[in-house]
Amino acid sequence: MRRVALLLATALVFGAVAGVVVHGGTAGDEVAPSSRPAASKPSRLPVHPPPRRVASQGTPGAPSSLQIERLHLKSRIFPSSQLDSGPAWWPITGRPGGGDTVAVAGHRTTHTRPFYFLERLRRGDRVLVTYRGRSFRYRVVRSRVLSSANLHIADAVGHERLLLTACTPRGSAQFRLVVEALPE
Repeated sequence: MRRVALLLATALVFGAVAGVVVHGGTAGDEVAPSSRPAASKPSRLPVHPPPRRVASQGTPGAPSSLQIERLHLKSRIFPSSQLDSGPAWWPITGRPGGGDTVAVAGHRTTHTRPFYFLERLRRGDRVLVTYRGRSFRYRVVRSRVLSSANLHIADAVGHERLLLTACTPRGSAQFRLVVEALPE
């Protein structure tokens, strides 16, 4: 959605600067009379079709999922507003394939409790995330417990990583269990 808004804003600014008259939904060849020198011909700006979607970009409408063999977990990944339904994306963090921190939270003792056994993940365990129809494989590199007051758990670190987070100990929100995995 942000990309569409950015493209639209760029097109509007470009059109205003170039003096292109827009009519009928396409860029016309006319230059606004006030911006054209008296002796010059109207300039023609090329109209390029929008870029084609490449299959490797995935399918935007496809549901995201999380699969962790050691935990016998196979679940859909929900928007952050639906954390009570299952594992959910952290807002404002990256998504798989984007080269940034990707974070998924889940409950341990309430609702669907998808991360009940999250502490059982070990270094080398595989985590599979499907996003926009593409599969992304990660390997667990470490697990740690941090204060719930730590607001920088999912900060960008200059490379892609997957964080799986849940409150710990079970039944308490005092700390966060954070499992970190890197792309294979």
